[in-house]
Amino acid sequence: MARDYTYAEAAAKLRIAETTLRRWVSKGRVPCHRLGRKVRFTEADLEAAYQACPALAGRR
Repeated sequence: MARDYTYAEAAAKLRIAETTLRRWVSKGRVPCHRLGRKVRFTEADLEAAYQACPALAGRR
């Protein structure tokens, strides 16, 4: 079963601020899954974030 990440966990994994991740999600730059009011990220979502944001390429 795939692991789901919260905003805080995903931001830490991407090595960016949580507020930056929230802003990118609201602008549609990073995919996510919504479960009611909760937002979760899968490994595929985080990989897509690396592809969508060239600035993250050096942070892997």
